[in-house]
Amino acid sequence: MRAFLERMIRTLRFVELVAAIVAFVARVCEVNGELSKKLAELRRRRPRSESLERIERQLILPLGDLGVAPAARPKQPSGREPKSRKGRHPGRAALPAHLPRVELNNPVPPELRICPRCGAEMTTVGHARCEILSVIPAKVIVEVRLDERVACPNDDTIVSAPTPPAIIERGKLSDTLIVEATADKYLEHTPIEHQCTRFARLGVEIAPQTLGRSVAAHIDLLAPIATLIEDKTRGPGLLGTDATGIPVLDPDTVDGIRTGAMWCWTNARWVSFFYSPSANSDSVRRFLGEDLARTVQSDGTNTTSFLERAGGKRPGCWAHARRRLVDAARGGDQIALEGLHKIPPLFAIERASKLAGDTADERRLRRQRETKPILDDLRAWIDDKRATIPPKTPLGRALGYLHRQWNRLLLFLDDGNLDATNNRRERELRRLIVGRNYAESRIMRSCWAQLGSGCRALAQ
Repeated sequence: MRAFLERMIRTLRFVELVAAIVAFVARVCEVNGELSKKLAELRRRRPRSESLERIERQLILPLGDLGVAPAARPKQPSGREPKSRKGRHPGRAALPAHLPRVELNNPVPPELRICPRCGAEMTTVGHARCEILSVIPAKVIVEVRLDERVACPNDDTIVSAPTPPAIIERGKLSDTLIVEATADKYLEHTPIEHQCTRFARLGVEIAPQTLGRSVAAHIDLLAPIATLIEDKTRGPGLLGTDATGIPVLDPDTVDGIRTGAMWCWTNARWVSFFYSPSANSDSVRRFLGEDLARTVQSDGTNTTSFLERAGGKRPGCWAHARRRLVDAARGGDQIALEGLHKIPPLFAIERASKLAGDTADERRLRRQRETKPILDDLRAWIDDKRATIPPKTPLGRALGYLHRQWNRLLLFLDDGNLDATNNRRERELRRLIVGRNYAESRIMRSCWAQLGSGCRALAQ
């Protein structure tokens, strides 16, 4: 840059110099605006809703002069507008009938049992029943197992009762406690140290090392079951997959933490999670083995493109396709909002098929009859807008994604067993992501605590 400026000044090309500087500053401002927008989106504490109604409401205030207005509410079959439920409470839902009922007597105090008119003592005529949901706090007990011993009356033979099988032989923690600790750690993402703190509040001291080793032994016992589930998931059928990053402790890295990948694979009712150091195609090959000519539903990533070259199919995800238009519409693009209005009927047909209990063949026929015309109209809209929209704009990128993935996005029309979206895999990963975010927040708190300790040490 310095050499360019000096050369332009020496040759007295000031007009070109000013034009170049203005173009450079404009480009820097454009890039800075893009980065600022992405940073603001990443810093949002809550996930952004992608519902069409919410997106329209967000656009009304800043873009009211552009004529962006929410679509009219669909009328009921009778032609009348639906009545508002505002001010009408649906009523309290009944508490589960299978739960035991514990009756607590609430008597009238003695001073209120005297009639204020005649002074006579009033008698009980009935009770008003009120049910509320309550909980009995966990109670820690010590199991005392009495192992029986029998002896022969004729000689010195003595036999003891065999010891029941246990996760930890001759351990101090029962199987029930270990199972609960395992569920708390891997389902509720409660760290072992926090569980030990909870036991300490109940008056029981359990070393984190003891509880951690017990949970690890329990995981080892469950490993064969996980292997069988993985084999079932890998078996014949329609596969679906998605991956998410997960922090992994690694002392060899600069920060001590690197990012691995957790893959979620589904096949009918089977679900399996598969860890890989990175979310590359080799991890997919390791899971599938030699049989690569499979149908694997995923998002638009290039990681699984090799399956198509091997003779397989890779159905696309309409949720991901719609998400690109959502990002463009949030920037105030009315054309993107126009495209968003063309996609909801697709999901409405899928919902109607589910409510009707369609079989795979019935779902395929419904899609051919009702969904295909909607997609034909959407394809014509895409071709029309791609001719005029620059490809580097948010809407241009959304249209490019739809164009590149179109053949994959249409595969669900010919197979009623396929889903229109990859949302099932994302739902399966949601619990893991919640735990990952919790772990990352704990890591950040630890880093800030270490930083604060270092600052205090420097101050002293």
